[in-house]
Amino acid sequence: MKFVEEKHEGLRIHGYAPRRIDLLIPPKIQQTLSPKPVRDAETGLCPQTTSFIITHRQLILDWPVRGFEQLDSRAMETVCQLQPELIILGTGSQLQFPATAITLPVHRAGIGLEVMDTAAACRTFNLLVGDGRQVAAALII
Repeated sequence: MKFVEEKHEGLRIHGYAPRRIDLLIPPKIQQTLSPKPVRDAETGLCPQTTSFIITHRQLILDWPVRGFEQLDSRAMETVCQLQPELIILGTGSQLQFPATAITLPVHRAGIGLEVMDTAAACRTFNLLVGDGRQVAAALII
């Protein structure tokens, strides 16, 4: 069997720890982002310590959800506007299911939704993006 190194052009999650997610952002994409994520000079990674939304090419750092209790239908509408085929909702360190009223915009838009803890959401995002899927991850840290 021959193994080939994959070269991903898009945004990726490099690592997860409680209260921190390290992003790998290619320079071409970094230039297009506003606000620009701070890059760690030593590692080249962009550590995030507040909740955000990520797709293969987009990063929304000003998502106002700071904890699961702040999640509402407007926050989910923001994710829907990206028009992914699937939304992965990372609910923090523990799996929590949002009320139906919160996820209603997702269902009305005909978008798939998977809810999981944030660590699992990070892994799932990378797998699906690697398969070329149009996925958005809304990650509560």
